[in-house]
Amino acid sequence: MHFSNEKPGCCHPGFSSIHGGDFMDIKNVLVGISGSIGAVEIQNYLAALRSTWGASVHVIMTESAASMLQSKTVNYFIDGNVFLKSTDSTDQFKIPHIHLTTWADLMVIIPASANIIGKVANGIADDLLSTAAMAAKCPVVFCPNMNEHMLNRPAMQRNMHQLKEDGYLIIDPGEEEAIQLSTGQKVQGAMPGFSQFIPRLEETLRGQGLYV
Repeated sequence: MHFSNEKPGCCHPGFSSIHGGDFMDIKNVLVGISGSIGAVEIQNYLAALRSTWGASVHVIMTESAASMLQSKTVNYFIDGNVFLKSTDSTDQFKIPHIHLTTWADLMVIIPASANIIGKVANGIADDLLSTAAMAAKCPVVFCPNMNEHMLNRPAMQRNMHQLKEDGYLIIDPGEEEAIQLSTGQKVQGAMPGFSQFIPRLEETLRGQGLYV
C-alpha cells in the first residue's frame, strides 16, 4: 500500500513535513481502541489489517475498552504490544505517545466512541489514546461507532467537523447499517463491517489524495 502526499493541506498537518517523497509505504499501523461496543469485534479488524496489508500493528486501548475486552485477547491478533496507559513503556517505546506515533505510518482509531472524538476535537489529552492522537505526525483516521441518535446530535456533528478542520480523517458512518447489539435493531451510525473495513479505509485515504 502506498500514500501520496501531493495534497499536504488535506491531511494531518505533520504528514507532509515528516514523510518526504511522492509515496510512502505503509508498514506500521497504530490502532486505537476506545470504549464503544464495537470493541468486542476488534479482532476481525486487526486480522484484516495484518492479512491484507501485511502491516505490523501496535494497539492502544482506553480504560473503557479494556473493561469490555481483555488486552491479552487483543495481543493474540497482532505482532506488537498493547498499551493501556502512558506508563506502559518498553525499550523501544519509552514514551509511548511520542515513540509509538513516530513509529507509525498510519493511526486508526476503531471503534471511535463519542468520548474520544470529543476529546481530540476539543484538545483534551487526558489518557494515552487521546494524547497519542494529538501527538501523531502521521495520518489519523477515526472510525465512529455509536447510537445513530448520538451521532446526529449537534455537538457530535460539531466535533466531527472540527476533527476534519484539524486535518484528521473520518470514515463516515452515515451509510453504514448494522445490528445494534443493545437492541437488536438495524441502525445507522456503525463503523464498517470488518469485510468492508479495508476498502472503506482505502477509499477515505484515496479521497484525500493519500492512497494510490
